Amino acid sequence: MSVILGLASSHDASACVFIGGALAAAVSQERITRRKNDGCRLPLEAMAHALEGARVAPRDIDAVALMHSFFPERYFRRESLAKEIEARLVRTRRRGAGEERQLNVNDLLKRIAPRAEPIDGYFRRDAFLAGLGLRPDARVRFYDHHATHAMAAAWYSGYEDCAVLTIDGVGELNIFHTESTWSAGRLARLAASDRLGASPGEYYEAITEAMGFIPLRHEGKVLGLAAHGDPKRLYAEFQRALRATPAGDGFESDFVGRPDAYGAREAYLEALVRAHPREDVAAGAQAVFEDAIVGVARALLGRTGKRSLAVNGGVFANVKLNQRLAALPELDRLFVFPAMSDTGNSVGAALLLLHEHSSGKGAETLRSVYWGSEWDEAACANALSSAGFAMERLAQDALVARAADAIHAGRVVGWFQGRMEFGPRALGNRSMLARPTDADINRTLNARLARTEFMPFAPSVLEEHAADVFDDVAKQGDCLPFMTITCNVKPQWRARIPAVVHVDGTARPQSVSRRTNPLYWNLIEAYRRRSGIPLVLNTSFNVHEEPIVCYPQNAVQALSDDRIDCLALGPCWAEKKAR
Repeated sequence: MSVILGLASSHDASACVFIGGALAAAVSQERITRRKNDGCRLPLEAMAHALEGARVAPRDIDAVALMHSFFPERYFRRESLAKEIEARLVRTRRRGAGEERQLNVNDLLKRIAPRAEPIDGYFRRDAFLAGLGLRPDARVRFYDHHATHAMAAAWYSGYEDCAVLTIDGVGELNIFHTESTWSAGRLARLAASDRLGASPGEYYEAITEAMGFIPLRHEGKVLGLAAHGDPKRLYAEFQRALRATPAGDGFESDFVGRPDAYGAREAYLEALVRAHPREDVAAGAQAVFEDAIVGVARALLGRTGKRSLAVNGGVFANVKLNQRLAALPELDRLFVFPAMSDTGNSVGAALLLLHEHSSGKGAETLRSVYWGSEWDEAACANALSSAGFAMERLAQDALVARAADAIHAGRVVGWFQGRMEFGPRALGNRSMLARPTDADINRTLNARLARTEFMPFAPSVLEEHAADVFDDVAKQGDCLPFMTITCNVKPQWRARIPAVVHVDGTARPQSVSRRTNPLYWNLIEAYRRRSGIPLVLNTSFNVHEEPIVCYPQNAVQALSDDRIDCLALGPCWAEKKAR
């Protein structure tokens, strides 16, 4: 039985383990180190948790799948003797000075490109395997950034036949956009684009930064603001910086072809953003972004004749964009890989290695990403007692009833159960839950969590009732388990659940299946029986600028800090009381 380790060492680093062709564990580096978007180095901490979750040891690993990204430079020789001597001198001077210097392998690839040599000849494979404690006979393979995005989307879509679109800021050798097809278990790249000054991801990052937010982290704030502005006011100005080509085979801008295309576009966007109200900026930027990508997607569907589309890459964290895609008349089904940032590339790389010499029809359409770390009852109880909290150990039925009562009474419940989710969303195992009927909870809960006041919250809805509350559920169904898409809330429900409805009448729901998460389903069902409402407000279990909680101690700290009113930590129930 083959055991494959996948590592993604770019920003948002991660690790995963496949055993016998099945994904056994996947963990984001930031959850373990507690550093937001931790990356640009080997994710050794995430690797340790993934191995533990999969119940394998480093010596059990048969093969390692990697991307061309950041690695300790000692694992690569340089492209010339002079460069190698220089690197060794730098390492000697830095020895004992802290964290090891990292090499971006993409930069090395660019320098050796004229020689048409593979990267393998520059990789110190034996030193790498020894450094990670792996067997010396383990296979090691490197894969293209966008190929990993594409493979994860295609495989987990479950579609027999589909078009595949990946878009992010950059990627392998600055490729930021690829088009592929998936058919009969084979992934075929059709086209790639890397026109400097035309990247949709870099466009959105530049706007995020110009608005005073942190790029690669706060793009969701721009999206949240967009609902409050007029998209027409600045549409023409933003379209100068991003649009689909006339043929729809890529992207262009007024800055393409200039030697300073990247910087010139960035300066243009910064000046534009600073000159206008931020709501109108966000609305215009979002409208142009959606239209450009929808134009490319429509052209891809037209060229391939496919009626199913699988997408991946950082831009598809934009849930309004995904709603536009799902609404296309040319499209029957849309799948967004849930870990759409570079976090998911460890999974894509491992899949590429797994199917390097074989093909398969793909997995069933993905319905669960509970692939992370979990903690036993003893660890949960110890975390609470160490912090001085009294607790009760409750059977599952009693735990569900206690939590449902608390939510119905207007309290905020921390819900820490089972294996941690993989990707950016809390999907009912590391969540904070509240009733969706309180129109003021956005203000009060955002204040408790130190989050920006305009950020909306999301609903977790019983799968059986999703179509009662939201429009187009059948067409968007492959995205709904993961909160990767917005849906229109039916008019009769908007006043009943104001805490989870955006100003434009949409919500970002998670459909909860009794089969994939029975405990969470039971909790929502218990709340429905008390309230008549088949959904709860679900927000990620973290304070602003921190990763979603991983360790029981993280959850207990939220209780100590009054971020939540009560906590279901495994079978242990605790409430904030005077000590």
